[in-house]
Amino acid sequence: MNRRLHVVFGWIAVFGAASSLLAVLALDAVLGGEPLRGRTLRRATISEYVFTTGGWLFVIAVLALAAGSALLLAGLIHAGRLPPLSVGSVLMALWVVGLLGVVAFPKHNWAVGPSASGTVHRVATLLAFVALPVAVLLIARGRDVWARVARWLAWGSVGWLSVLFGAIAVGMVSGQAWWRIIPLGLVERGIAGFEVAAVIALGVWLIRGAPQAIEVRAMPS
Repeated sequence: MNRRLHVVFGWIAVFGAASSLLAVLALDAVLGGEPLRGRTLRRATISEYVFTTGGWLFVIAVLALAAGSALLLAGLIHAGRLPPLSVGSVLMALWVVGLLGVVAFPKHNWAVGPSASGTVHRVATLLAFVALPVAVLLIARGRDVWARVARWLAWGSVGWLSVLFGAIAVGMVSGQAWWRIIPLGLVERGIAGFEVAAVIALGVWLIRGAPQAIEVRAMPS
């Protein structure tokens, strides 16, 4: 059982990430057309679901993703695919910390003024968004199809992140509100979608590689 522990962790990670993705899609389908501060929720950020009747589902989705990602990190270390103290493991841990920060410090309505909690939420969101793709690119090595899929998805999220940071840069230069330069809800969903899919691919990579890892350990020195 101990040798197969990382397989169990991998499956939990896949289930946690997939369920979080389905939860957000369900929120978009059921509540996405409702108005929120003059906008439809599909144009708002995902975190703004916390202001709706579906706020509880949003919280559960993020916590499921965080728990699955934490176990994925543990599984990768257990399988010998990732050193406990490495840049990849630290970035994966920061991804989990960022997700927990998103829940612990809910989205703030900036129209009513500044907020320390809202600032922490924004930092936690950026921390998670930046840490995950870099972690995947460092961890998912080799020619295995799922490792390559994970890397492609990570690069996809980097592409969406470049749109976000490009808008921030343009806003700083032009004085415009950067979140109005782009369809922020769409961009955030693009980033989150690719990153959650990358977690799923990384989990499948861990699961598929488990038998080979066990055989290597069983070979006499």
